[in-house]
Amino acid sequence: MGLLPSLRRGSDRWWLPCSFQVTEVLGELLVSYPPSQFRPEHLGTNQSVTEHSVTGQSFAVPSSTGASCLTAGTRRRLHRAIMSDPPLMIFAALGWTGDVVRPMQLVDWLADHIGARLASGDAYLGEPALTSTLSRRWQRLGDHFRTLPKQRWLAEAELWLEATGPPVPPAWKKQWPKLEADEELAANVLNAGSESEPPFHLLQQLARTRGQQESLQQAFDQRLHRNKLAALKQLAYGLSHEINNPLANISTRAQQLQRAEEDPARAAMLQRIVDQVYRAHEMIADLMFFANPPEPYLEPVHVLELVTEAVEAYRAEAERQSIRLELNLTDGSGTLEADPRMLREAIGVLIRNSLEAIGCQGTIVVSLENYPDRVLIHVADSGPGVSPEARRHAFDPYFSGREAGRGLGLGLCRAYRITRLHHGEISLAGGPAGCVATILLRKS
Repeated sequence: MGLLPSLRRGSDRWWLPCSFQVTEVLGELLVSYPPSQFRPEHLGTNQSVTEHSVTGQSFAVPSSTGASCLTAGTRRRLHRAIMSDPPLMIFAALGWTGDVVRPMQLVDWLADHIGARLASGDAYLGEPALTSTLSRRWQRLGDHFRTLPKQRWLAEAELWLEATGPPVPPAWKKQWPKLEADEELAANVLNAGSESEPPFHLLQQLARTRGQQESLQQAFDQRLHRNKLAALKQLAYGLSHEINNPLANISTRAQQLQRAEEDPARAAMLQRIVDQVYRAHEMIADLMFFANPPEPYLEPVHVLELVTEAVEAYRAEAERQSIRLELNLTDGSGTLEADPRMLREAIGVLIRNSLEAIGCQGTIVVSLENYPDRVLIHVADSGPGVSPEARRHAFDPYFSGREAGRGLGLGLCRAYRITRLHHGEISLAGGPAGCVATILLRKS
């Protein structure tokens, strides 16, 4: 048992229960109905505005009502739900703005409004707790309403509303419509197509809708990534021109002053200025590489030798930090078409990231897995680990996880671009402690 969207009048709110059967038929309506009907307060040029008599919210209602798009089967099941479930009838009727309402009009009203009501941010604000006491009260109300003629349901609707809200204002109750039977019209609609129409498979339709959403999301992500790269390329060109020139002037002046400086402390301070200038220049170069990398020069590469060279390049630095740098190489005798300089740099980025994360007194293990169709290069460390949020953004430029003790800046972006240039994949895995970075390269 759940809740229908709240009914609101001023600051007062009332809630009605939503049974499993009603949830199913509304779910069928949502997945089979035009999505444009479910956008509150989004109007097009051919749409008119209807104000909800209870919530006071405005909803877009197309000039050619979308209720006409319902199949006979959906209309039949929705009508049956309204006529057998007092809360659903009350919910729909209190949204109706006329003095008299027929059940088939409630079908149309629900078709035009339920999506927007469910999607509204105000729909479940301040919802009550679904306690056993409330469930028993709803059960008693259901038993009572089954003994009443359906035309009496709206006359006694306040019994349902006051179960979860304040007393119903008499002035509001006077505005409620009266239910008028439309058995002949309903019978014509409900019997239409009842024999020939196949059953509605809600789970199948939901699965298809989910698949369509995932496909759209993937296409959107790909387009967003392309646009992001194009914007980064423009930014990198601008930074390269506008910032590198001042940086060059700063470096030149600092080196000139350093050559004439006799005070060792001042000379060291000028050297720090030069070092920081070079660091800024490298950051701009990394951004340029990410946005517009050069084409790799492919040649046969012995992977085992390449990984060993990359590790040995950081051996001395690891010893200075009291970090144990280990190699775990299986059969790596195969070759791979790759740019050795770029690939060596990508592996070095992962090792350097591990060194920075550990700081001192830890372990880094670089391992190689060689398969007939692919090569896996792992760099595992005993550092502070990487959070799920950091893993999602690890290869975005300038995303940083330094608050957790691990820098995830442009270095990993550079490794990502190198791997993608080789039609490979790079990923991070780990939890609260430790991290494993993996480069996957496919053999041609």
